[in-house]
Amino acid sequence: MAGKNKIVVKRATNRQKYVLVKSSNNKVVAQTETYKTNQGVVNAIKALKKIVKNALVIDETRKT
Repeated sequence: MAGKNKIVVKRATNRQKYVLVKSSNNKVVAQTETYKTNQGVVNAIKALKKIVKNALVIDETRKT
């Protein structure tokens, strides 16, 4: 995954989700507000993908 921009979904301490944009050197370049619904997260990812072309989406909230 080195050299690839990432859109990362995380969970805040209040259990709501938010989205980070990380550059290819793994630095956080943007962070969204928290979202109460999954649809809010999906909308944020769609909007960010228009700006951050070919970004890899990683959902860190899912249990494996």
